[in-house]
Order: sequence, then C-alpha cells, then structure tokens
Amino acid sequence: MGTPARDDVAESVASTFTAVEILARALRVKDAELQPTLDAILAHAAAAHPAAHDAGLILLAGGKLVPQATLGHAPKALDLKQRETGEGPCVESARTQALIRVADTKTESRWPQFLAEAQACDVRSLLCAPLWVSDQRLGALTLYSQQPDVFSEQDRKLIELFAALAALALAEAQRTEQLREAIASRDLIGQAKGILMERYHVDSDAAFAVLGRTSQDLNLKLTVVARHLAATGELLGTHEGPDDN
Repeated sequence: MGTPARDDVAESVASTFTAVEILARALRVKDAELQPTLDAILAHAAAAHPAAHDAGLILLAGGKLVPQATLGHAPKALDLKQRETGEGPCVESARTQALIRVADTKTESRWPQFLAEAQACDVRSLLCAPLWVSDQRLGALTLYSQQPDVFSEQDRKLIELFAALAALALAEAQRTEQLREAIASRDLIGQAKGILMERYHVDSDAAFAVLGRTSQDLNLKLTVVARHLAATGELLGTHEGPDDN
C-alpha cells in the first residue's frame, strides 16, 4: 500500500493525463477550420480550469499582436487595451514565450494601464501562456478570474500542456486556412483570365499579364482585380485589353 504522499502524486498525475487526453481530443476540429478551432481552444481552456471565468486569444498576425477570439466580456476589453498601448501580460507572454501569472491586479506593479482596465472589468488574477510551434510564435492564451491568487501550480502546469496542444491545433488550422485561401484565389484568377481570354481571344499568359498590370498600376491585390472582373465583367482602371502596354 502506498504512502499518502505518493498516493496524492499518483492521483495528481492521473488527473492531469486524463485532462490532457480530453483536451487533445476536444481540439480536433472537423476540417481544421480556424474559427471553430479558436472557439474550441477558449471553451476547453476555461473548462479545464475551474478558477477561470473568462478566456482570450491574442495572435501574431502580420507582425502585430491582434485579438482574435474571446470568451466573456473582460478579455475583449483587455485585449483591445493591450493592442492600443502595445504592452500587457498577454503581449509580453507572446513576445517572450514565457508563462506569466498575475496573482492580484491590485498589487501588481507592471503594465499600469492594463491593470487599471483589468480592475474596471472586475479581473483580479490571470494566467497567460504562450502559443508556439518550433520557432514560430503564434500568440498567447489567457485565463481570467474575478478572484485574487486562484491559479495554483497545477493550473500553471496544466495550461502549459494545454497551450502546447492548442498551438499544434492552431498551427494546423492556420495552414489549412491558408491553403483554402490559396485555392480560392487560384480559382478566382482562373475565372478572370477566362473572361479576358474569351473576350479578346488571347492566351492564358496574355490574360494574366493584363491582370498583373492592372494590379500593379492600381496598387491592388491581384485577387481584388480578379474578383471585380469575375463579379462585374469589368476590368478596373484603364486597361481595356491585352494590347494596352
């Protein structure tokens, strides 16, 4: 028969593995769609930590940290404040790839503007975990509580495990989303080229050159030019045909 201390450790390890297994299965979103993946990460992160009442995801997009999904009112306001000021625990966690814990927003001294907003939102403690895969920084996941000093050491370990699983699911969803966008863009450009080819009796290369010149001259993405042509039958700008040089 084991000692009480060993029994407690075994029980803790068993409960952690059970939680991780449940979370790993829960994060497998059908077709790896991005928004459902974000929603699943937030919902299950909060459910796995009874002390948390709200959760938020802030992601790195285009070199900037941008709020992407929230659960509850507080994360939306706090994520926007961090985006506005460029500082806060979630931003620092994402940038430094370190777990950050705020035991009490009334006694914490860092990020004064964020802390003032947090207290206004009735947030007393929070836990920020970085999301990363290999050398790719994805952002940060944050749990919020209305009570001070509620996140235990086990909560910290569990959110680190959860964040690792969430980052893998998120990276897969982002890759899938990019692939879908690439396929949609290719199809759209193909439709636009087809219109020009039929209208002016030119080949594919000549039609693409017209789209490219229009895109460059108007400083618009190629897909914007193609979408307008496919939707209206009209070419943006002054390019009327493949012979305009």
